[in-house]
Amino acid sequence: MPSSRDMTVFGRIETLQRRCELVLAYVAVTATAIMMLLTSADAVCRYFLNSPILIAYELTEKYLMTAAVFLGLPSAFRGGAFVRVTFLVDRLSLSLRSIAEPLAYVIAIVCCLVFATATAQQAYRSLSDPTTLSALPVPVSPAYLLAPLGFLVLVLAILTGGPRVLDRPPCPDLHVAS
Repeated sequence: MPSSRDMTVFGRIETLQRRCELVLAYVAVTATAIMMLLTSADAVCRYFLNSPILIAYELTEKYLMTAAVFLGLPSAFRGGAFVRVTFLVDRLSLSLRSIAEPLAYVIAIVCCLVFATATAQQAYRSLSDPTTLSALPVPVSPAYLLAPLGFLVLVLAILTGGPRVLDRPPCPDLHVAS
């Protein structure tokens, strides 16, 4: 059994991880809110002034949507927002289920690590690229860092929080009638 000091260290690490996930979730929600307001303002300007907000589309596409999707991944996982195919797993015996569920988490972790690696390589390549948004001289390369960050924090969330999600009862409306 680990010493109480180790438990304190693990507790601190988990607290730090949860705080990081919370910050990412707030950034994702803020990006979504800004995206909504910017898109609405752009529509109003197009309708009443016959002039779009020049930066709206590019900023939404390159930064806001990327932040909303990838930085929200760990929070979505913790909240159980990912689709789970329970109609098959619920029909498995306990011994097969005890094999299938951890295997699914291992596959998810491997996929996320592959995605994180690929997006990190793309982000690394983009850092040497001087591409900017067309309407403003804002570099595009920092937006590429959001995807690997989201995937890496998702992997940590799966590693530390996977079993807690497994303990939830199955969703009753997803059962298939026999």
